Amino acid sequence: MSVGRFDRKLPLPRSGRIPVKGPFNPQDNKVESAKVLFLIVQGEGEDAVIVDGEGTWERAKGDEWSGMIDRSGKHVGGKGTGRLHKGLARGIALSVVIKPGKTFDRGRRFDPPTIESLTWCADFEFVAP
Repeated sequence: MSVGRFDRKLPLPRSGRIPVKGPFNPQDNKVESAKVLFLIVQGEGEDAVIVDGEGTWERAKGDEWSGMIDRSGKHVGGKGTGRLHKGLARGIALSVVIKPGKTFDRGRRFDPPTIESLTWCADFEFVAP
């Protein structure tokens, strides 16, 4: 079973963009890379801030995916903007991998590559750097 998550604690730098990362492990060892689309949601109700990001994973670089996000995002319903801060947040992610094709019938036939996705959602905490 493939695994994707957010780190339980993520450092929140004092300024600039924010790195986001977590463990990722596709079970098919022929998969070499993945794209990760994610959202960070912090707060409740109309005060909730939503920031979207994009990350990557490469088998050659290890067992973590990583991406960057801006410090500010839209409030729920698009009413103004807000900033991320230290404390509890929720991450929602979707990864997409391309699994290589396979030959069969003694190499005379071919099953084309396939696309596989995995979603995850988890609470984590932004902490001081």
